[in-house]
Amino acid sequence: MGLNVKEMMVAGPLQNVSIAYRNRDYIGDRVFPILDGGDPKAKIYKYSKGVWFRDEAQIRAPGTRAGRSKLTMTPVSISTDEYAHAAPVTDEDRRFAKRKNAPPMQPDTDAIELTADKIDLNKERRIATLITGGTWADGNSGGEDAEGLWSPADSTNTFLADIVKGTKAIRSACGMNPNCLLIDNATYLALKECAAILDKIKYTQRGVLTLDLLAAILDLDEVMVGKAIYSSAEETAAGDDFTAVNIWEVNAGKGMGFLFYRAPKLGLKVLTSGVQARIAYEDGQPRRVTTWREAAEHQDVYESAEETDIVQVCADTGYLWNDTYAT
Repeated sequence: MGLNVKEMMVAGPLQNVSIAYRNRDYIGDRVFPILDGGDPKAKIYKYSKGVWFRDEAQIRAPGTRAGRSKLTMTPVSISTDEYAHAAPVTDEDRRFAKRKNAPPMQPDTDAIELTADKIDLNKERRIATLITGGTWADGNSGGEDAEGLWSPADSTNTFLADIVKGTKAIRSACGMNPNCLLIDNATYLALKECAAILDKIKYTQRGVLTLDLLAAILDLDEVMVGKAIYSSAEETAAGDDFTAVNIWEVNAGKGMGFLFYRAPKLGLKVLTSGVQARIAYEDGQPRRVTTWREAAEHQDVYESAEETDIVQVCADTGYLWNDTYAT
């Protein structure tokens, strides 16, 4: 059952006030870059890394052949699917929304925004699931257990030492230093109280930790915070269903951290932890919004859709920790 605007008429002063619950911070596109174009079924090829790091150049004696290397590649398969969601707008809601005492609604615009947000939320969850459930340079499915030691404010906090450990592991695995860190919101709030970190910035901006300062301390390009949530509750007729789940966590309520290398842009011979392959529609746009009439129901339906596949590409470029936060 959707809205019934006819039953929602309000007093004049309240016509300029409404409340909407929605995520304001999706970060998935900054973790797994978007790869536009290509075919619905394709492959990304990875060069085997060993040949690039072996020191094999030797003196070539006159009349002899130089030593040789053979390049090999392994494929990562991409197979896109269309993800879509739709919302109806009744003639009654559209008509009564224009009444003098109607609530501050724009039924058609609201429907389009809702369906678009459903696509964004779904992508955020898919990216987070690949990261938090994957095996990275740490070698552990679901990450290395930080035992809640990124949250203490005192000397028992292991955050800085763990980042050094992760940096060394990634460099040993792929030859590149990581340049990005993703942490959940609870872990970030705890780090803002960590004495070892605050000591490094005590003469800067009144000792208040910001994401830019944390990135500078760690010699990274960016530190990002995963704040988005979703509801795992089943829909009820009354519409009062809601069970909040943090998207960027491995285990509920215990936090996470993901250190990784992000290339400035995708291209040939470029490292990336993962990609979002996206196929454009007939008009060249990556997302389609369509509408159709359901005459018997006296309503129009708006649908947002996007054809994508999200895949892990190079596990060597990331290091994952679970349970970084302890209450």
